[in-house]
Amino acid sequence: MVLKDGRLMYGFYFEPPTHIHFTPDNLKRRSARLKAVFDLAIPDGETMTTYTSLRGAHEEAVQDTRKYAETCPDPVLSELTRTRAELLESKITRGEVSHWRFFATVTVTPNREDRFTSDTAPSPREIESAVDNALALQAATVAQMVASGFQAVPMKAQDIFEECYLYLNPGWPEAPQFIPQEQRTISSNRRGMPDQMTLMRQLTASFGNNLYSGHYLAGDRYVDVLSISRLPEYTETGYLRGLTEELYGTYYVIVQAQRENDYDVSNELEKKKNDLWTRVKSPGVIPSGKATNLLEQIEMAQKLEGLESRFQASVAMVLVGKDAHELETMKRRARGNMSRLRAGMPITYGFQAEAQYFSLAPFAGGFSGFQFSPYTSNVIDLFPPVSPWKGFEEGAITFQNRDKSLIRFDLFTKNTITAHFCVFAPTGSGKTVLVQSLYNAELTKYPDAVLLVTDAKQDFAYFFKSIQDAEIVVFGYESETRLNVFDLGDDEAKVPDGDKLASLLSFIRIFVEPPEDMREKGYEDVAITESIMAIYSSFSQEERAPQMSDLYRMMTVIENYTDDGRHMEPQVITAARSAAVRLRKALGASPVAKFVDCQSNVTLRARRMYFSIYGIPEDDDLMKRVANHIIKNTIWQVAKKYDRGIKKFVFFDEFENQVQTADELDAVKRMLRVFRSFGVSFGMGTQSATASAYFGDLRDSFSHLFVGRYSKEVARDVVRVLSLPEVMEEILPTLNNVVGQYSEFALLVRAGGQAGGAGTKVGDVIQVQESKLALWMFNSGNHEVAEKDRYVEQAGGNILKGVKNLVLDKFGGYL
Repeated sequence: MVLKDGRLMYGFYFEPPTHIHFTPDNLKRRSARLKAVFDLAIPDGETMTTYTSLRGAHEEAVQDTRKYAETCPDPVLSELTRTRAELLESKITRGEVSHWRFFATVTVTPNREDRFTSDTAPSPREIESAVDNALALQAATVAQMVASGFQAVPMKAQDIFEECYLYLNPGWPEAPQFIPQEQRTISSNRRGMPDQMTLMRQLTASFGNNLYSGHYLAGDRYVDVLSISRLPEYTETGYLRGLTEELYGTYYVIVQAQRENDYDVSNELEKKKNDLWTRVKSPGVIPSGKATNLLEQIEMAQKLEGLESRFQASVAMVLVGKDAHELETMKRRARGNMSRLRAGMPITYGFQAEAQYFSLAPFAGGFSGFQFSPYTSNVIDLFPPVSPWKGFEEGAITFQNRDKSLIRFDLFTKNTITAHFCVFAPTGSGKTVLVQSLYNAELTKYPDAVLLVTDAKQDFAYFFKSIQDAEIVVFGYESETRLNVFDLGDDEAKVPDGDKLASLLSFIRIFVEPPEDMREKGYEDVAITESIMAIYSSFSQEERAPQMSDLYRMMTVIENYTDDGRHMEPQVITAARSAAVRLRKALGASPVAKFVDCQSNVTLRARRMYFSIYGIPEDDDLMKRVANHIIKNTIWQVAKKYDRGIKKFVFFDEFENQVQTADELDAVKRMLRVFRSFGVSFGMGTQSATASAYFGDLRDSFSHLFVGRYSKEVARDVVRVLSLPEVMEEILPTLNNVVGQYSEFALLVRAGGQAGGAGTKVGDVIQVQESKLALWMFNSGNHEVAEKDRYVEQAGGNILKGVKNLVLDKFGGYL
């Protein structure tokens, strides 16, 4: 931007690190690098202005959520997603959702020989030289910002136009395309002059009115400005964070810093010192306490010469409300934040807010009317140290963070290495609602996706009962479910392939433990494999599939190899008889017999399957291993069966209670190693952070971590075990869970590529909030399930209708 007085201004967007990264000590260590930014970016007499822009979100921010709901063929998923979109839209309409943007402008005064003004039109050479100089300074500043731990990009012409436009027209949802004057087609005449769309005419699309005594009116928005009257005597890193705490709506927090000439400052201090010296040190003079204190401060300031630069600085807040009432509410909130920072009485302007409003406009080159004179370290304290996380450009679900801005999130995003995730949270943290909410969004965005969930507490039962193409498989002695592991997936197949044969051998080894002698184990493997092939051969013409008792009988009589008819070696025959004896504990009157020696009454072919092991006694390791084998085998089949382009989700709840042996853990590790290639997202939920230690170096495969509230005593161990940033020790105990409204989780994502390099952790504290309809669909407490059962029964078994009626009765017409 070229100003009328001949100065130029350049701008750049920057993104501070998120809240989850830095403790106050970490931020203080970064101040040395920020000093370099201020020393290089702000030469003597130049001004840097940082804008922390907090703007009210528009309904377009959640239009993708509504779009997914409208295109999803599953009526339940569609309805739950639609009510979620309505919830977010209602919060946006009430002004409770904002989005953050950070940018800065810096003035550049051309060299004396290149100086020009609007009265003395510049030559092309002067303009070109001045612009090249400004672009070089912009590139250097952006590089210094990146070196200081910020993400920074230079602003282009359209960016500058947008920021100016949205500031001057706060009621407009977005800025139009900027049209350079020379590209504008002359279409009419005004007052005999050609009608060319100058920059000012493009920017001033809203009328202004300052007739009101309490504020300025910009279009249909009410505007006021507050300034900090003085800087506190002691500042600390993150000063601005206190100013923006719990703000939502449309605000601009504007910090201006104009660097003073070091030589002038030195002369000024020396002059003041000499004046005060005579009033304090002269013989016969009784010094006043005020003069003594001032002399001491000046002498301390002189010690900073050569180490610190001095600035003229100001801090102001521009508030934009939809009406006078909202504006007053925002002013009270902003004043409260200022007073907590001991910043003196906030200055308000009334009808004169118009002058301050335009003076603080981006790229206007103006300066606030209230300044103080801090040194570099204090100015750095005014710089935004941390910011809310924006999430990703693509998102299946939109969360809201603590700062009331939106976070787009998707497990399958190009910005992360894998789609695997973990949820670590103690009981009662809202973990089940989080996972169901996430999968509801993912299945709505990807209607052809596959979902497999295994759970020990029946938390997901209602969700799977309500959605389409779903199968619930209940394990336990009271279960009516029967699954024959000898079933072949392909109806036309007569013999098992290599994968199926290996799976059956592994299943039989649950009951026939392998001997320690490797030679004996080899004989048994041959005997079992030959017996399996023999029963498939003998049942090739039968209508039913072979089962476990058929294998037992075959092992007791088999004496010839099936492929060539030759007589088996005595050691193999002996091994077959020995294995048959040990297999007997899975047959007859054995408690597991009716589940493992049976014909199937369900088929594992649905796209969404829920494996409930709720009915297995806690100490029944044998039945757990049987269930785990069937689940693991199904997961492998699904991963290989569906095309890689189809999203596949696998989730283990209460992981450490389900995977208990070394072999089972090894099986999960093998899955993790190859799941990325198959397009599978593996998730696990647990109450204990030490469950992650099971995976060893494979812990890095989990790109997404959701961590719930832990007490101060436990949080320290959680941070250490999960290798979280230090500041999480302070954040985790503060996470909140408001029953019936929302639950908070710390979301950490291991980003790669453009998001900051492989291994970089980004994230924020999110609030998981669902509509009343979804909340009651997902909740799994005993009394909640009992109420749902009653309403669903009254609705004739229609789950969605029953839960809707329940919510309407409880909350008077609000879903």
